Amino acid sequence: MEAEVTRLEALQKDLDRDYRRVPLLLVFGLLTIPVYFLWGATAAIYAILCTPCLVITALYLVGVRRADNKKEMLELRRTLRRMPEEA
Repeated sequence: MEAEVTRLEALQKDLDRDYRRVPLLLVFGLLTIPVYFLWGATAAIYAILCTPCLVITALYLVGVRRADNKKEMLELRRTLRRMPEEA
């Protein structure tokens, strides 16, 4: 169980890093400029609309994974603390 807690702590660090990187996805909004010149206004509007959807979806997915990971770590730590008491 301790190995699992260690694995979850490492995963939490990775998820925290991913969560901090999500706003970088807004850079895709800058692609609307070349998209406008290559494929026209309609494609640029789609790119503008898709960028916030991409960022919000990424925030949601990474946020849910972080919350689940924290919850699982707390449950495992609680179980580890109770084990010596039961023995």
